[in-house]
Amino acid sequence: MIKELDTESGYNRWAPLYEIDGNPMVNLDEMVFSEEFTFNVKGKSIVDLGCGTGRHSIKLAERGGLVTAIDISSGMIEEALKKPDSEKVKFICHDLSLKLPVEEESFDFVISSLVLEHIKDLYHFFKEVKRVCKKRGNIFITAMHPSMMLLDVQANFKDPLTGEEIRPKGYPNHMSDFINSIIKSGLKIDSFKEYFCSAEFIEKFPRAKRFLNWPMLILFKLKK
Repeated sequence: MIKELDTESGYNRWAPLYEIDGNPMVNLDEMVFSEEFTFNVKGKSIVDLGCGTGRHSIKLAERGGLVTAIDISSGMIEEALKKPDSEKVKFICHDLSLKLPVEEESFDFVISSLVLEHIKDLYHFFKEVKRVCKKRGNIFITAMHPSMMLLDVQANFKDPLTGEEIRPKGYPNHMSDFINSIIKSGLKIDSFKEYFCSAEFIEKFPRAKRFLNWPMLILFKLKK
């Protein structure tokens, strides 16, 4: 049985399981982030939009970044605060569909991982990304590939108590919606990559076997 919840409620329920349920999308995102985000962040200001359990925020703070992490789910932030070095990060519970609670041109780096599928108004999101990024800042965004929805795949987890498949609210945005919203916001695409599910990835994460040779993840590196 599939049960769709609003984004906040869905992630509040998912929070205790998020990093331990073997979700292949999260695992692929971790791999891509570690391979592609090679910037020196020591002393640099960073905002993590949709920080979840602080997967990236805390690691960047440990590397010397001055990190602000924002998420709609208080449950996810509670999980983040249990981790070592979480005190190095400023966590804010806030809905990303609203104006961000930070000043204009505040950050050297704006990052966001696995969030875009939950954003209805992509233009507003990217406009806010541009607003808070410094003029020479870097923007690093990963997202579930829109093609995954053709397989009826959205962010989801199985509730061990009820057996339900819980889906936080997602929107069927197309690749053109992402790209057109980026361009309309005034941002520039520095680079763009698509990541396909390989046999090597399936060996490490067997739950991904149904996605062999299918595009799973996208990465945008943007500039103002």
